[in-house]
Amino acid sequence: MVDARIVQTTKALHTAIVELASTRAVSSISVADVTRAAGINRATFYSHATSPGSLLTAVLTPELDAIRDEDHALRLEGRADGSDATRRAMEKVVDHVVRYREIYRLALPDPLDASIHQALARHSAESSVQHLGPPPAGSLPEGLAAHTAARHLAHGLVGASEARPGGKRPSRRALRDPMNLMLPTWWG
Repeated sequence: MVDARIVQTTKALHTAIVELASTRAVSSISVADVTRAAGINRATFYSHATSPGSLLTAVLTPELDAIRDEDHALRLEGRADGSDATRRAMEKVVDHVVRYREIYRLALPDPLDASIHQALARHSAESSVQHLGPPPAGSLPEGLAAHTAARHLAHGLVGASEARPGGKRPSRRALRDPMNLMLPTWWG
């Protein structure tokens, strides 16, 4: 059984970092800012995270991981063909980015804290490697390793999110369409 105080503290930390990161770049958020907003002390903060960037990463990545797990299950169980599963997963990632658009708008181009950029790229690369799986003959261009293709695609997708197509507050479509166009023809 999880201690109710830990649950309450975790919720307060998550709420505080989301609110703070929605208004300014992660690199400008101090531990003191987070502890003040969450109503906790520094020692408690450090028992949950190493930095505001790591805390924000811990808040955002579980939702992305759930999208990847659902995508993997759809593919394994044959409930969706490759292109349909890719479309569904892409839609959910776009929904996530739009839901946290202010955080991503401020965090992705932050030159002093790349934690969110790295977390989103790592998630996308891991998802891509999982999607590509052990390649059947002919599924990837000759000489292209799955992990190389996955990292290239992942950083391109993060770059597309960072570019903020459609201005400061991009629509779902303004994010989704370029991402779909960037998928290679061999993706499947």
